Amino acid sequence: MATVNYVAELIEYAQRTGSKVIFEEVSSEGPDHEKTFTQRVICNGEVYPEGVGRSKRQAKHNAAEHALRLLRGLLEKQPASNVVNNQSVNDNSFEETDFKGILNDYCQKKRLTHDYIEVKRSGRPHSLQFTYKVVIKEKEYPVGEGKTIKQAQQNAAQQAWSALQEQSDWDSKVSLRSTVSEDDAMMMSSTSTSTSTSSSLEPTKSSSQSEPISTSDSIVFMDSSNPLNDQVAVENEGMADSVSNTPTESRFASQFDSIKSLGKGGFGHVYKVRDIQQNKKYAVKIVRGKKKALREVKALSDLHHTNIVRYYNCWMEDTDYKQDSSLDSTSSQESSPQFLYIQMELCGSKTLKHWIKERNRGTLQDSNRRHESLTIAQQIVSGVEYIHFKKLIHRDLKPANILFGQDRAVKIGDFGLVTADDDDDETPMERTNETGTTFYMAPEQFENIYDRKVDIFAFGLIYFELLWKMSTGHERVKVFKDARNQKFPREFPLTFSQEEQIMKSMLCKEPKQRAEASALKAELEKLAHILNPQKTEHQQNVTV
Repeated sequence: MATVNYVAELIEYAQRTGSKVIFEEVSSEGPDHEKTFTQRVICNGEVYPEGVGRSKRQAKHNAAEHALRLLRGLLEKQPASNVVNNQSVNDNSFEETDFKGILNDYCQKKRLTHDYIEVKRSGRPHSLQFTYKVVIKEKEYPVGEGKTIKQAQQNAAQQAWSALQEQSDWDSKVSLRSTVSEDDAMMMSSTSTSTSTSSSLEPTKSSSQSEPISTSDSIVFMDSSNPLNDQVAVENEGMADSVSNTPTESRFASQFDSIKSLGKGGFGHVYKVRDIQQNKKYAVKIVRGKKKALREVKALSDLHHTNIVRYYNCWMEDTDYKQDSSLDSTSSQESSPQFLYIQMELCGSKTLKHWIKERNRGTLQDSNRRHESLTIAQQIVSGVEYIHFKKLIHRDLKPANILFGQDRAVKIGDFGLVTADDDDDETPMERTNETGTTFYMAPEQFENIYDRKVDIFAFGLIYFELLWKMSTGHERVKVFKDARNQKFPREFPLTFSQEEQIMKSMLCKEPKQRAEASALKAELEKLAHILNPQKTEHQQNVTV
């Protein structure tokens, strides 16, 4: 059988889609007689998993293979109606993402032993569910589940791959994470420089100006307009100045068009934009360059999950964007840099708060509401589980901060209050008290010692609000006050008996008695099977 030329296929993909692809040499290690080479692909500014080989050619081949498989996986997640340069996203010229292969390459490079351990198998003989975990050098990683052993092992490999990328020694470059203190954990001083944006499809050797900082989802801070000037740094009390030759022309105004305001408030200003070069729509949030803004960027850059708003890029500009060209853009200029521009995934205009309000307008309880609410709750807890796995606390979970993606998947957003979780569950660290939205804050959040369980309490209230119709603000205040104390309307358990028990485990006054996100995820999956036994996997899309 002929060997697949992945390099040629990747170049063909780049030409067909108008993508910019760079092959970057990462390292070469070992004595001459057994040297290993490492290369990686950077496609449209995104860094893909490394390829390892006994020659540069083999490393390049493996890097191209990993990139193609991941690109195929991303294409499959898009709606079937999407077309990239007249090429259907259902193009089957690429293979499924092989996380086992990626993990195997990594372990070979690092000379680490790894194994797949079966944790359990459940269900009936005709519908078994397998659970596996990866053990690397005696360290266990999060489990993966599947209907077959192969699928479970692939999912376990994906979980391990994600966890490995989070480790501080993942790359030889600066880690974005720290466990020093609550604020230091999100504000650790780090500097990132961009990757070259040459459109060449041939290998280019990295330099000090083009070496990207690796993050867990392989997204780098990148300024395609001027790679020498892309610097986002945090030093002590604030942000360091960018390099002195910052271009006078606004990158935002030159890179994007079709700019439309989506919202404005104390958080800053959010715009819907179109990237002129990519012909792709994004959301860009513009905020003053304060600690809170950098905290959100640091968190988002390390999160890559279906149910979390995707972060792409950020950069600094001296001025805010003014839609009215008659206004003098220099009038708001202060010390440089002043404004942080955050490029993110574009979500729908309606939040979960809107969804709840629309359901509450009906004269009767919507019969579909229970199933839709469960679908939403499952996606929220999946995102929360991932946030907690990343040793973070959101601290401001509420319907207004939960959005719907273009594919209608639920997305957790607004990480402006995110902070590091405790490494020691027995002795939680002191934190800023009364941080969050009062209506959804856990009891201990009004004090200054708490941990990730505050997110579980907020999620319990959100799930109740998803299910129960409340027609007036006065009714909502009264019912919510009781719900915070595990007291529900008399009619609630008659219809939602299983949900009531799950909510009680989330709304315990004592944080240690509250269920972990992973346990809640399992309970909601069981409930989904009970409510719809014919459906083995919960619905990913909801009506918005």
